[in-house]
Amino acid sequence: MTMWTSLDPAAVAVDPGGRATARLRVRNTGDTVEEYGLSVVGTPAGWARVEPDTLRLYPGSEGTAEISFAPPRSPDALAGPAPYGVRVEPREHPELRDVLEGQVTVAPFTEVRAELLPSSLVGRFRGRSAVAVDNVGNTPLTASLTVRDETNRLTYEMTPNSVQVAPGRAAFAKVVIRPQQVRWTGSAEQHRLTLAVRRSGDDRGLELGGTFDQRPVLPRWLLAVGSVLVAAAVAFVALWLGFQPKVNTATGETQPGASAQPVPQGAESPLPSAPPTQASPPPGAQNPAGGSGGGAGGGGGGDDNSSAPGGGPPVIPAPPKQPPANANAKPGPPWRMGYKPDEIVTFAQYRLATLNNVCELKPGWTAGVIDKLTDTSLRCYQEHVMRDQKSSRELTKTDPIGTLGRATLASLWAQGIRPDDVKSGAKNYQVTQLAASFWWASQALISNEDLTRDRGYARTGIEYFKSGQKNGQVTVSDDRIKGWIKQYQQEVGLPATGTADAATIGKLVGGSVNGPGQPGH
Repeated sequence: MTMWTSLDPAAVAVDPGGRATARLRVRNTGDTVEEYGLSVVGTPAGWARVEPDTLRLYPGSEGTAEISFAPPRSPDALAGPAPYGVRVEPREHPELRDVLEGQVTVAPFTEVRAELLPSSLVGRFRGRSAVAVDNVGNTPLTASLTVRDETNRLTYEMTPNSVQVAPGRAAFAKVVIRPQQVRWTGSAEQHRLTLAVRRSGDDRGLELGGTFDQRPVLPRWLLAVGSVLVAAAVAFVALWLGFQPKVNTATGETQPGASAQPVPQGAESPLPSAPPTQASPPPGAQNPAGGSGGGAGGGGGGDDNSSAPGGGPPVIPAPPKQPPANANAKPGPPWRMGYKPDEIVTFAQYRLATLNNVCELKPGWTAGVIDKLTDTSLRCYQEHVMRDQKSSRELTKTDPIGTLGRATLASLWAQGIRPDDVKSGAKNYQVTQLAASFWWASQALISNEDLTRDRGYARTGIEYFKSGQKNGQVTVSDDRIKGWIKQYQQEVGLPATGTADAATIGKLVGGSVNGPGQPGH
């Protein structure tokens, strides 16, 4: 009993999801009828078949069978060559069975799936998530992981930042997301982020979307409860002091107080109109040689469109001495009616007196203090800023109406700046304005040293207006100014271009200042 077998071809190649075939020939060289059982053995047996799987042959006859290979497009069919065998077993004489050896080569394919778990994060100081990377291809995978957000206001820690994954397996990486600035109060802010999974040698990659909801540290209900408790404490102290008994001593009679002295009034003439408004400055100004930009809409009622410095009648300087103030009066900042005199208030008065609109400060004001005329002009200016569609209209978030604070001073300094005046390389007084506006916008906390710098800026502005808007301190718009612009733009949610464009100036004029954390100066 003998037989003859042949496999053609002995080696085949096939794509995952495709099909390839080989032919098996069997000849009965014996002298009796025989039935042969056919089967595939080896790794490809799971996705290979023989048709027919039985051949019945007479002596001297020959039969053929087709072997088909159909590997699935999955990690179950690994890429590369895989040996196999076709077993031919005579039913009557199984001891004479034969195994023909062949080889099938599966082409490689890659497919990556990834998921951000969870994709929506919530936190005050940080958010934690995990990235799952699945290799559903039939070759090993090496991939890098990166994260970015739309506004570039988050920082990330990815561990690890690259993974190696075998076919049919998954790998995980941890990601910690932190905001660059903590929100102490206010409403929650949502940051959109994108996680990119890039396979080695492939620039396209896979991108996953997610969000990080940054919650304020102090919830609104806590602020409300705190306000109620403070108000109750103030009321209690006021009632307690009101019911304190008066104690008279016999050491002497009370001397009459000195009669109040009249406060010298400023003999200010109508001042020349300010240049057109336009700009907004970056935070962190350090040098009085910096400047601020005025919003494109001229927030606060808007200056006229005359750009010629020195227009209008000459300015009559204010009295050289500050008016006397009550010894119990409060110092600024911020400043309100009844506060102690200050050069910073005098600058604001000069600025208000040159608006050339309905909010212009009328002659007769008292230099250095917020009198009735100054209060009326200041309130009018602030209300106009909040109605100006070209400004950011955020001034009253920091300064209540009638309060001369850092948002209002940043806006006043920014009045009259045009983007072309403060472009890179410019050297003029408008750059000085821009730096002063940035300085006020960045002062979440104000020290005595800060006030010294603020008053230096104020004296610069006062001299500028006293000279008829002709002789102002000149500053160069250099890389330092560009850095301040970028930092401010990041603080207020603008693209960090480093150019004081109309949008940036509009933010300054609108009173947009940085949050509770003061940036480095």
